[in-house]
Amino acid sequence: MEITKIFHTLNISDWWEEFIYLRGRGPLMIDSNFYGIDAILVHPSKIQAARAACLIHSAFLFRRSIDRQTLKPIMIQDLVPLCSAQYERVFNTTRIPGKETDKLVHLDDSQHAAVYHAGRFFKVPVYYMGRLLTPAEIQRQIEKILSDESTPQPGEEHLGALTAVERKVWAEAREKYFAKGLNKASLSTIEKAAFFVSLDEDSYDFDSNDRNKLDEFGRAMLHGKGYNRWFDKSFNFIIAKNGRVGLNAEHSWADAPIMGHLWEFCLCQEFNSKS
Repeated sequence: MEITKIFHTLNISDWWEEFIYLRGRGPLMIDSNFYGIDAILVHPSKIQAARAACLIHSAFLFRRSIDRQTLKPIMIQDLVPLCSAQYERVFNTTRIPGKETDKLVHLDDSQHAAVYHAGRFFKVPVYYMGRLLTPAEIQRQIEKILSDESTPQPGEEHLGALTAVERKVWAEAREKYFAKGLNKASLSTIEKAAFFVSLDEDSYDFDSNDRNKLDEFGRAMLHGKGYNRWFDKSFNFIIAKNGRVGLNAEHSWADAPIMGHLWEFCLCQEFNSKS
């Protein structure tokens, strides 16, 4: 009698991703996406453009460490490394809506971030001739966006709301209105970005004497105004007018510790640069 293995590999991750996440027809906003907030007691700068630039630059440093396979894995009790497969889709990844099921589209590379401010979308290059721009160089681009007084194009301001509605509704709108021309090209620029950045016009903060402020901070990171986030992107960096920062992340591409690792890295990079 020969004994054979029943389970050669126990691989449920693909099933979980498809049936728990991608086939879900409800909104991503609140129902699926999760959020993170700034270090509560540490506020290295109140300059919105400076904090945005530092986060963007640090995120691309993190991506470089993934690409070069130099990123140290998360360890359990400093003994057992967790599988690093989920890091592959941290960047350059977008969830595309479908009528019956969504799909995750991941690109090998992207050299720009998509930035939203005051109802306008901007493409911000972060590389020049193969070189990653410095935080100061990125900050100058962010400052130009903040000082830009142009008005949104018709329909532009609330475009992000499509990523917040039921997935079938978004899929049908995408098929009808974004299949060709300028709309298709503009949507492609957002979806092909390494990640999404929202420069909010509101301020958020923590006050030990007013717990409502932290609640407001959390709500802003979780859903914002419903249209000033791009819930389909793997993650959004959110920078408040007073320099407070946070994130909103799409859940299907990885578990939360992966995003937590990136967030910790970015904040530590910024804080260490101040010392």
